Amino acid sequence: MDNIGINLREVDGRATPSIQGAATSVAGFIVRTKRGVPGKVRLVTNFSEFLEYFGGYVKKADAHDNYFGAYALKGFFDNGGAVAYVTRVFGTGVAATVTSTDGDEEEGPLTITAAYRGQTDPGAWGNKISVAVAYHAPVAPETVGSFDLTVSFEGRQVEVWDHLPASAAAADTVNDEFSGSKYIVIAFDATVNGGVLVAETLALKDGTQDAPDADALEDLCSAALPLYDTIDIQLLACPECSTADFALAGADYCALRGDCIFVSDAGDVDMAGAQAFTTNLRGNNIYGAVYWPYIRINDPIGTSRWIPATGHVLGVMARTERERGVWKAPAGVAARVQGALDVRHHISDPSHTILVKGSGVNAVRFISGQGIVIDSARTLSSSTLWQFINVRLLFNFVKSSLKSGLRWVVYEPNDEVLWNKVKHNAVTPFLMNLWRRGAFGPGSPDEVFSVQCDSANNPSDNVKLGILNVEVYFYPSRPAETFIITVGQQEGGPTASEG
Repeated sequence: MDNIGINLREVDGRATPSIQGAATSVAGFIVRTKRGVPGKVRLVTNFSEFLEYFGGYVKKADAHDNYFGAYALKGFFDNGGAVAYVTRVFGTGVAATVTSTDGDEEEGPLTITAAYRGQTDPGAWGNKISVAVAYHAPVAPETVGSFDLTVSFEGRQVEVWDHLPASAAAADTVNDEFSGSKYIVIAFDATVNGGVLVAETLALKDGTQDAPDADALEDLCSAALPLYDTIDIQLLACPECSTADFALAGADYCALRGDCIFVSDAGDVDMAGAQAFTTNLRGNNIYGAVYWPYIRINDPIGTSRWIPATGHVLGVMARTERERGVWKAPAGVAARVQGALDVRHHISDPSHTILVKGSGVNAVRFISGQGIVIDSARTLSSSTLWQFINVRLLFNFVKSSLKSGLRWVVYEPNDEVLWNKVKHNAVTPFLMNLWRRGAFGPGSPDEVFSVQCDSANNPSDNVKLGILNVEVYFYPSRPAETFIITVGQQEGGPTASEG
């Protein structure tokens, strides 16, 4: 009911929802780590969150093979990465566990297993967990006792759970998926020894790390790709698996998505090995990129270590997007690799040209006066239309932005009013903003992009079928990859003349 006098109402009016830019540098990582629930993808926004969920660095001597996960994520965040989704690949191996005793070395009612928030977390890491148990007898007849658990990891107290009921209900608290323990799950069987506990400190044991061979590891990494089907990422890497077959599988997966690029490394090989790596990858592979060689970093649990550069590369891509835009090639003097001490192989400019143009491999190089930088930005495509990474990323960005920003169009009346809104009120302003920011090649707006949404591409037959077409074309910005400076002699100096 309106009031007497002036009444003010707010309505949406005729405004068309604007198209907001999609995310451009959210990374996905498939890694081997010290811990982490297998088969789950975890969002991390800083390295501390990664350490909490996936554990720290793994000594090479303690592992059957290289574990690059912690090093890759440290490189990602140190180089400007902000958001990552991480999954742990894990083969055969079990979680550490222990069962309480009844005071006479017989089994007691409490079983403790290494876990995170109610889900079993396998691996040798759990062998460093110990739990102190304190039991409180019932205070009244026909009631149950209670107990306290003090959880320690690597000799440091990390959690205390007190006054848990000596019944199966104790697991509801400790194993809760939101507020439960970050180190253990428990099972309590009150039928064993009457549910009575003894005061003791229990050390978890028999946790084993997986040790897959190369073929098994490739299968595990390939099986992890579909975990990202519903996750909005734009960059994807797996520093653990450096095989050409998996690089192709990763690029094919990203091509199927249409909104992501797979970043691989050529392995710990020399230049000839890097060239051989992409022999069967070149062609129409426009969603993949390969980097080489390994870089040397400080190792927090050792002295230094050689690792793939992919984690650092994804961080540089994220930094470049934030500072300059997704259309800026993530290469050159601005693409300095923070945390890199050296590169495994140093190559000359001619060798670099052969590597990039002949094999599509991007090099991480030491440049005198600049440090260690990413010095090329090529995809694996042999087409000149798609040979630069920034072009691929820009198209991914535009496609994702249009798909998200035009969802309001679905089920609107398919007529000229809608066509004009789509073209003039939504898509064209979005592209104009990109043009102003330098996303497109040289030229006026009319020269570098066009939008069609009218009767020409929406004939009556399509309208009857409920189909609406909008066509967007643009000329993307391309990097000045080859810079030619011409220096020569000319005639000069004083000349004599007759007076």
